[in-house]
Amino acid sequence: MTSKRGEQKLLAEKTKEVWQQAKPFVTDTFYLNRGENAQIHENAFWEQHTYMGMREDMYAQSGQHSFYIDSSRERTPSASNHRYQLQKHSVKEVRSMLRETTRALIARARHNSELVGSLWAAIDITKGNPFTGNRDGYEDVILGYKGGNYHYQWATIQIVGHDIPLVLDALPIKRGLSRAEIVDDLLETATGLVDDLDLVMMDREFDSDGVKDACAQHGVHYLNPSRKHASERGTCSDLRKQGKRVHVEEQNSLFGHSRKRVYLPARNAQLFGGDSAADENEPKTRQELLDDFADIGGDVDGMRASSPFDDLVDDIRKDESLRGSDEDVEAYALFETNHPALSTNEDSEEAQLAAARGFIARYANRWGIENGYKKLKKFRVRTTSKNPQYRFFNFAFACVLYNVWRLVDLLVKLAIDGGNAEYAPRVDANQFLTVAKKYYGLDPPD
Repeated sequence: MTSKRGEQKLLAEKTKEVWQQAKPFVTDTFYLNRGENAQIHENAFWEQHTYMGMREDMYAQSGQHSFYIDSSRERTPSASNHRYQLQKHSVKEVRSMLRETTRALIARARHNSELVGSLWAAIDITKGNPFTGNRDGYEDVILGYKGGNYHYQWATIQIVGHDIPLVLDALPIKRGLSRAEIVDDLLETATGLVDDLDLVMMDREFDSDGVKDACAQHGVHYLNPSRKHASERGTCSDLRKQGKRVHVEEQNSLFGHSRKRVYLPARNAQLFGGDSAADENEPKTRQELLDDFADIGGDVDGMRASSPFDDLVDDIRKDESLRGSDEDVEAYALFETNHPALSTNEDSEEAQLAAARGFIARYANRWGIENGYKKLKKFRVRTTSKNPQYRFFNFAFACVLYNVWRLVDLLVKLAIDGGNAEYAPRVDANQFLTVAKKYYGLDPPD
């Protein structure tokens, strides 16, 4: 059993080792668009940005002074030159650099038999810090968000589940960009990086035909909660009235892709908590009540508009309008998938419910992307610049540092635990930052 002190020593050694391996991943793929007479070595820019990213809430202005003091380089970039050089990169160039760095990290992880077999991923959108300045000229990239705040926003696709979490790709969000376009763009990159992406999970905001068709066209299965419109709300009422706990229906889209819709009890929903007497008191349909009235001698066909029976008919119509009531809708969760693992032909309701629950349980892994966003903030250089290219570079480079942390964690776990490494991080982000600050560069400088 490794002692705590021994584990910390191993952590420091492995962190330095992986930094030495990972720095070429960055310096071989990241580049600057400068003239041939540039006097500051290009690697100084990446070291400086890494240095600032490793210190939470550090801005370029303060970071360049600290970096100069700590660095062994004779010349380091000024804050203005640093920003100027990095913001010259187009979004396409930054994404290409992120992609190639990620490709190298994936190869390193697979060297240790990680990221093999069918992989799961999640797609979502995150936001930067609230923007409180003047948005004039930037209304298409500084977008409104919940609570009335404005933010720069970025979408990512990340590996989740029981594999090493990695950001595969990222792109900035601008006004008019649809969820289907986001998914199509990110999957184009992701399927080029990993050829065994089996399932992608998204939240309800991505519930659209275009998103599902994009997944199918890239050969990727999806799983996401679905919105409940009038038809789905009505189905919830029908299922509840029939006492059914699960319902799986299959249909083809306009593009021929098979889709399965899964209704199952919502968490903490009291579907059938009442006794049989309560079931007998469920509202009857209008026709059922009319039939009952006829059975006791009522003249249904001869009823007049002024008949006292009108009040009863009005009540019946009111009951009918409650089909799809909030109570019925809240009793069921609704998911949609095109994955073949979910069968629609189980022998019994119990077997169907167990199969549905077992498959939908995969969706819990989508929260890995939310945790990833929380950690990414620790690696992102802060800025007051409005420049969207510089903002995106900061986010993309934070993704690189996040990925390196995850690789460090993997190698430390394998060194300590051997082949029994658990999914939970052995090296948390704060530990990584503490140790890695010492090794943001290599000695001697390039």
